[in-house]
Amino acid sequence: MLVDIKNITCSYKNHIALTDVSLSADAGEIIVCIGPNGAGKSTLIRAIAATIPLQNGHIHVDNHEISQLAASQRAQLIAVVPQTVIMPAGFTVREVVAMARYAFHPWYQHHTGHDDQIISYAMAQAGVAHFADTPANQLSGGEQQRVAFARAIAQQPKVLLLDETTAHLDLHHQHAIINCIKALAQCGVLVIAAMHDINLAASFATRVCVLQKGHLLADGAPATVLNQSFLEQVYQTPLKVVPQADHPTPLFLLQH
Repeated sequence: MLVDIKNITCSYKNHIALTDVSLSADAGEIIVCIGPNGAGKSTLIRAIAATIPLQNGHIHVDNHEISQLAASQRAQLIAVVPQTVIMPAGFTVREVVAMARYAFHPWYQHHTGHDDQIISYAMAQAGVAHFADTPANQLSGGEQQRVAFARAIAQQPKVLLLDETTAHLDLHHQHAIINCIKALAQCGVLVIAAMHDINLAASFATRVCVLQKGHLLADGAPATVLNQSFLEQVYQTPLKVVPQADHPTPLFLLQH
């Protein structure tokens, strides 16, 4: 398994956010974590990225205890696109995306031609190539999110962690990013995403994990896990189910 999470418990801001969560995932999977606010989705992303400590349990990525690795070693395995993106002042989009390559070279070494190809490819995939020379912090929120996604691609990670990456995107760019995620998975990248949109999650995930109050309630194929009675219980909200002729998972809409 590329990622092996065993019985982790962790707190965030003096609140137990995950309790005894276990999860294993392999290369090429697209796992989307859904659940109400405060379910622990973002905390799980942070735990895998080793940006918050574990109280119990362990996380191995590519057979390495992730908390024991140096930051540069983690960066060669994992890329993260956080929920809130803050672009540094004074850097163009290309320069921000180029930061992804720092983990692979000593600080004093310049980028190679190979690095430049990777950077250009990543910007094209994220749809930000035409912003290459624009100061990154002058872009809109959605545009900055796409720059962060490009930077993650340029990292060439084995594991890509996404926290509400499509939340601020219009439909066109949302569709483009989802297609890019699928392409990365086909190349062997493991994608683990936290997301609120159940229908969007079902449209591209190979597995859906449902979290509630820090507990992992369900883990499996979207068509198996996502059903009306279960989701109504999780979200405490009545839902309307709309079958889709071309997809095994129906649409779930609020019942007005």
